Amino acid sequence: MRDIIVKIIDIDQKEMIAASKRGRARSAETQQLINVIKNLGRKSAKAVIIESGVTAAKIRLRLTYAAKLAGKRLKIAVRDDRVMFAIAPRKRRQ
Repeated sequence: MRDIIVKIIDIDQKEMIAASKRGRARSAETQQLINVIKNLGRKSAKAVIIESGVTAAKIRLRLTYAAKLAGKRLKIAVRDDRVMFAIAPRKRRQ
């Protein structure tokens, strides 16, 4: 069995902070959804209009992904040509 040799070097902390984050890069559309979700009030709602070539399921998936990144839970509903969303009510313990 052959030993694996790893070369470890010291780096500056600033270099580590400036390095790209793990995971995939966010599209402009995803970043826009994250910003809208973060700024969404408890008593307000928004809707995404379904355009040709995009399904309601795909929009719903993008919304749940953006909500996860924003640290929020959403209530999502589909009606006609739009996907509506609002901040989900908090679950209370009984």
